[in-house]
Amino acid sequence: MRLAPAAFAAALALAPAAHAVVLLDEPTATAEIGSPGSTTRSFTAGAGAGGIAFTVNGYRTLDGVGSFTDTFTLLLNGDAIYSGSFNLGGGGVDTVFLAPIGASQVISTPGINLGGTAVITVPLALLAGSNSLEFRYEGSDQGLNDEAWGLSALTVTGNALVPEPASWALLVAGFGLTGAALRRRRRALV
Repeated sequence: MRLAPAAFAAALALAPAAHAVVLLDEPTATAEIGSPGSTTRSFTAGAGAGGIAFTVNGYRTLDGVGSFTDTFTLLLNGDAIYSGSFNLGGGGVDTVFLAPIGASQVISTPGINLGGTAVITVPLALLAGSNSLEFRYEGSDQGLNDEAWGLSALTVTGNALVPEPASWALLVAGFGLTGAALRRRRRALV
């Protein structure tokens, strides 16, 4: 039957190519989160390379290494992929403990007890389907009035989820049945 190859070619021609798209976009700041504390985000992606960019907003006195050392960790699907300790108003030294090649951070603080920001970008290796990010701060609990943090300008990019082979088979079969119905209808009209 000649119709099946034509329907398959049409289905492939109409299928979108895999390319980087925004998978998660949260431009506004979260509420303050106490340290220690965490927050999680989930999203769906296609398998392959992606990236995340976000800002950690430090409120009041988050500490770098050498002070009371508060440690920020980013986990992807349960695995730590980035970790560091930053002076976001509490003193100490900015230190990155774990970062993949291509990660970057820009740390700024206006002074002691005035908070600060850490603008962080990290490349990601995404799974096909559901992915989970956990943002975590750990350190001694000094209370929300002393140490707090939040996120803003959070963007995750990667490949859009591509349909599974079974979905493609259904799509091709649907095109084939539609073509057969049109062909049969044309014969009946003649």
